[in-house]
Amino acid sequence: MTAAPTIDGTTQNATAQRLRLESLRKTYTARGREPFEAVKGIDLDIEPGELVALLGPSGCGKTTTLRMIAGLETVTAGRIMIGDRSVGDLPPGKRNVGVGFESYALYPPLTVRENLAYGLKARRAKDANARVDAIAERLEMTELLGMRPANLSSGQKQRVALARALVRNPPVLLLDEPLSHLDAGQRQRVRRELKVLQREFGYTTIVVTHDQLEALSLADRMAVMDAGVIKQFGTPDEIFDVPADRFVADFVGEPSITLLPGTGTGDGVRVGGAGGLKSAVAVPDGREVLVGLRPQDCHPTDGPGLEGTVLVFEDLLEFGLATVELPGLDTRMVAQVESGHPLRAGDRVTLAAPPERVHVFDAATGERVR
Repeated sequence: MTAAPTIDGTTQNATAQRLRLESLRKTYTARGREPFEAVKGIDLDIEPGELVALLGPSGCGKTTTLRMIAGLETVTAGRIMIGDRSVGDLPPGKRNVGVGFESYALYPPLTVRENLAYGLKARRAKDANARVDAIAERLEMTELLGMRPANLSSGQKQRVALARALVRNPPVLLLDEPLSHLDAGQRQRVRRELKVLQREFGYTTIVVTHDQLEALSLADRMAVMDAGVIKQFGTPDEIFDVPADRFVADFVGEPSITLLPGTGTGDGVRVGGAGGLKSAVAVPDGREVLVGLRPQDCHPTDGPGLEGTVLVFEDLLEFGLATVELPGLDTRMVAQVESGHPLRAGDRVTLAAPPERVHVFDAATGERVR
């Protein structure tokens, strides 16, 4: 095993480990109630040193998955492999993972310095104070070291919880909504520093988040979850550019994708009475589909496209967002317009997108048409 640098530049015998989840399930049971399956047989293979985001809405099973990896929830079925050993039956302290909680989990009687050093001293690390000073400086929280949790804001507590997970230099790092309580400026700074630290020290990292910007900016790969299953696992570009189904397309992207009912025309799709678009995928004539169009991909054109009326135009300086009503449809379309080409409410406009950026999903199943 090679030596890896710690936060303060020294070395210890810890390297990033491969993390695999094999058919992992979690079912909650209670007397008098139907069993509830929170995680429904997920598989993940995370490379050493890779940062993976579990992205999804509240209640989708992502935090439960993280807690099973950490040993804080029992596993109903399946295996958790860290390196070449199964850890599903090991207590949390034997798994050698660092965990940062959304709920902070700080010790109230201890100062911030004592909270950060507690785990290190329990493992008899001789350089505990130096490592605490180093991580506090990296996360801009040196002035907090002498304070107690009761005197900290929620954002400060979250930085302390993150620092406590990082200071151990763990081979596997698990972070549950690590930036959710920070204000916008802090979130950007800490997000960048977390990325730098993860790259510098090579933690194999899972970040649980419901914030798509956080997932897209941090992750090497991301798993989009819904209702206890992984809908798609891939790089941020793959998730954004080739969403596997309607849910992924709708959940990832800001502004949100527009999903319009349509029918196939062989080499494209027709959207109600608004017009038609060419698509890169062949769609059988008459097949009922959902047409997905991201605002960033739509543009006004003098040629064929979807015709509608501008309801609202938002001038955001770098670009504009036009909300367009299409004839015969309840769903309104949003298009991003280049700066210098403003539209006004009431304008008639035709919108088009490149064929490879026209996403087509089956109307019944929501699956991508390939």
